[in-house]
Amino acid sequence: MVRNSREMRQAIRGGAIAGLIAGAVLTLVMTVMSLTRHTDIWYGMKGAAAPFFGERAMQPGFDALPVGIGLVAHLIISVAWAVPFALIVAGIGRWSTIVAAAAWGIVVWIGMFYVVLPMVGLRQMSIEAPVGRAIAYHVFYGLAVGAAFAGYQRYFVRGGRLPRRGRLLEQRVRSLYRR
Repeated sequence: MVRNSREMRQAIRGGAIAGLIAGAVLTLVMTVMSLTRHTDIWYGMKGAAAPFFGERAMQPGFDALPVGIGLVAHLIISVAWAVPFALIVAGIGRWSTIVAAAAWGIVVWIGMFYVVLPMVGLRQMSIEAPVGRAIAYHVFYGLAVGAAFAGYQRYFVRGGRLPRRGRLLEQRVRSLYRR
């Protein structure tokens, strides 16, 4: 649990970075899984754009605008779920973070499939998705968030100083956004 505003900022920063990493990793995993199933590899990238583009985003094949908007939306959603997780688990052990992250993946699945998707007019997407696969993807996302955020846990234990590796990762991520 965060004890002050400085720790809150660090948890938010760590959660945002963990969300970006987990969102990117999940997108890659969904793409690879689509390749192995011989289905449309763009579906996972365009799905998050469906509230903006409707049926156009669900059409098979590459469509640059829905793919781009979908990727951005997917990463924003990934960050939006990762930051609350980081605020909740800040200060617990690294392995406990990863275990909690698997449970958080279930929370994200329930939230997305039973609240967010119906709210943005995509109830049919949640109905048609194979439940086992959807749960697996969301648990995987949770584990990726937990693994990425686990490095930040040392910040809270060390009294507000990131270990060298965590500082380097944060600097690399920041440099990507400055370009």
